[in-house]
Amino acid sequence: MENILIRSPYYINDSYPGAVTANLSLSLDGTERYSLTKNTDTQGGVTFEISELSRDYLEVQFYGSYLPVIMEISAVLTFLNSENAILESTTYDFVGFDGYGEFKDGSNPTILSGQLLQSNTQIYLPDSTVGRVAIELSNDILYNTIVPTAEGNITVGTHTIKVNRICEPKYDPIKMTFVNKFGVLQDLWFFKKTVKRLNTSRDTFKRNILTAQGQYNTFKHVKRTINIIGNELFTSNTGFVSEEMNDVFKELMLSEQVWATIDGIVHPIAITSSELQYKTSLNDKLTNLTIDFEYAYDTINNIR
Repeated sequence: MENILIRSPYYINDSYPGAVTANLSLSLDGTERYSLTKNTDTQGGVTFEISELSRDYLEVQFYGSYLPVIMEISAVLTFLNSENAILESTTYDFVGFDGYGEFKDGSNPTILSGQLLQSNTQIYLPDSTVGRVAIELSNDILYNTIVPTAEGNITVGTHTIKVNRICEPKYDPIKMTFVNKFGVLQDLWFFKKTVKRLNTSRDTFKRNILTAQGQYNTFKHVKRTINIIGNELFTSNTGFVSEEMNDVFKELMLSEQVWATIDGIVHPIAITSSELQYKTSLNDKLTNLTIDFEYAYDTINNIR
């Protein structure tokens, strides 16, 4: 089976001479979800795109545990003639990862067997902290544990990873966990200064506080405030890291799902920075990046 990245389009293209129509039956994790029919071209050819439909049923979640999330995809392509008689039927089997390919990678991006599922070959971890590195293994995701004592070059599968341990006595590092371009959970630590803020919005109206006797209480609000919504934001700094990490920060900015672990609690967050300036050792000597985040929920519980 082929490992495909379903945040990018994946096309199935085939042909059969004399075919007039083609039907695609798309099953996800063993359940048929879609049946699509299209007219073929003059050579009996047809193209179906399966990623967009498949991704409706795949969601990577994180609550502190690193669990592999993939999808088994089976597409049965059937060619029919003008009398709706079956001419040929072919089954295509895939494993879907919630990742994407870049434009420069070309169409139908895939993940290779045993591939390292992160763009960087060195990671930064606080002292005595566990890390995770994911690789592809037998059409699945394997999260390898980096033990708290590991430092320097280590072997993960067939790959060499350099572990850099950071001692940060002044600030409390924040762990950002995000879904990277390969569709797996990846950790990224922000070691330096974090600044927190609160944004609020509200509605007001002016009300009548007169009694029937033409009197009013001076402690009552004439201007009443309602529908106050608060949202907490923060800005974090990475500390000095290798310029190799530019690709990781690009993937963080392009990720649709990000979580921050703060004081041992996992929070869903959203990135509010819309621009990332790549740092290089040649231009910037040392590379430190600053990114703005907000909690992906309102401060006041208003879930109804």
